[in-house]
Amino acid sequence: MTTRDTLVQAALERFARYGYLGSSIQQIAADVGTSKSSVLYHFDSKEALLEAAMAPALDALTQIIDSLPGLRDDKVAAAPALVTGFVDTLLQHSAAVAIFISQRGALQDVPVIQRGNELVDAIAGTLIAEAPSTRALTRLSIGLAGVAFILGEALQDTRDHPDPAEMREVLIETLLELCLPAAACTPAALQEVDA
Repeated sequence: MTTRDTLVQAALERFARYGYLGSSIQQIAADVGTSKSSVLYHFDSKEALLEAAMAPALDALTQIIDSLPGLRDDKVAAAPALVTGFVDTLLQHSAAVAIFISQRGALQDVPVIQRGNELVDAIAGTLIAEAPSTRALTRLSIGLAGVAFILGEALQDTRDHPDPAEMREVLIETLLELCLPAAACTPAALQEVDA
């Protein structure tokens, strides 16, 4: 990893655990054993560091959103891959999810958080347009929000958490049970997701 990548990772972890407003460039520099001036060489502000830390998660969510219109023909058949992609993206970017979930109210004027809010609106808008019924939309919305909240809060509490592979399996299975007709949620159908 380059110094820049190391700084981004350290910032992401610090912002997720202690909050963006509760973190300083000096603390991030200390976390990686460098100087504040070294951090400022790579990033001209703490906001630029937050932008770099959040960008991979937002880019990954954008890719998921961009794939949604192509799923119109057979939503039931497409749901397992979509749900798996969503869960895997959130698991891979759990620190960014934690920042967004727990701090977006305090950071609503920060451009990268505004971008995240736009993505949430885009997901909601696409789901509303594609949902076969209000019931299906409500169930899926609760599921997606629940997954994001669980992963976002996981870094904030001190309780023991399940093994990541087990957590992934439970989240995918639960989302599919919420968004698919019961016949599509048979054990065999759910196993095909991981195949």
